[in-house]
Amino acid sequence: MARIKSDSPPLPEPPPTRKFRPRAWLSVVGLIAFGVGAHFLWQYSAATISRSPQYLLTSEDIHLSPQPPWIRTDVKARALRDANLVDNLSLLDNWDELARRVKDAFQFQPWIASVQRITRKLPRSLEVEVTYRKPVAAVESSDENGVMYLPIDEHAVRLPEGDLTEAERRYLPRISNITGRPLIGDRWNDERVIGGARLAVLLADVWDTLRLVEIIATQQSSSDSLKTSFRYELVTTGGTRIVWGTPPGNETPGSESPFNQKRQRLLEYAAQHGKLESIDGPAVLDVRTELVVTPRTARHKPQVPKDAATQTK
Repeated sequence: MARIKSDSPPLPEPPPTRKFRPRAWLSVVGLIAFGVGAHFLWQYSAATISRSPQYLLTSEDIHLSPQPPWIRTDVKARALRDANLVDNLSLLDNWDELARRVKDAFQFQPWIASVQRITRKLPRSLEVEVTYRKPVAAVESSDENGVMYLPIDEHAVRLPEGDLTEAERRYLPRISNITGRPLIGDRWNDERVIGGARLAVLLADVWDTLRLVEIIATQQSSSDSLKTSFRYELVTTGGTRIVWGTPPGNETPGSESPFNQKRQRLLEYAAQHGKLESIDGPAVLDVRTELVVTPRTARHKPQVPKDAATQTK
């Protein structure tokens, strides 16, 4: 009888049995053991190695944004000293931790508004980019120790007065009649100072032209007894008082003009009449809703007795 072939494929052959190779496994175990041992060895010796002179960052290795001319203090040296970072930073330190320590050290300095970026440069240096504070006004502050002119920035943060001379502080726009004072580097928690700083910043480009010297804030009555509001006045070198009203951005629509309209009224009057800084200027200029001018009282020359007039000829 003939044999019939099957159409089904042949069964696959079983995979070869892997042989146990002790040398290969010993090599793998050895590598793992070496890695673990190296890790623990580094953890044990990292602190010592990272403090070696070749890895330590000195003050010369840290480059800070150039200081503006009104800052005479060495901000970098003071920041590193105050934070105890002198000879205490290493290239081998964890980068996130290193950057945080450097940022905190500079952010704490009163002359620095913010730390923008910290960059590590090869072979061994750090670039620290910061934004500095700028004095925009001086607060005439009085306490039991007397009167002081304390510089502030645009956010009413008290700045170190020792960097500025007495003449420089007196030349800044002056915010008067303020009592008490915060610590250096802290913000003045006083709406009169905050609003005055805002006015000084926005009028900085015309401050000298208009011969302005002083900003005075007085409390004004409000229908809301829980809210204290202030009215601001500007004073020129000649004694002219400019009634400004509420600080920029706080104007009530319909009852007081916005900042730009007040500014324009003042500039137009000065361009047409001038003499805001002299005794011949007006006594009061009210720019709150429209320009209202109050002239000075006429000054009468004292009469000289005839005999005295004769003697002076």
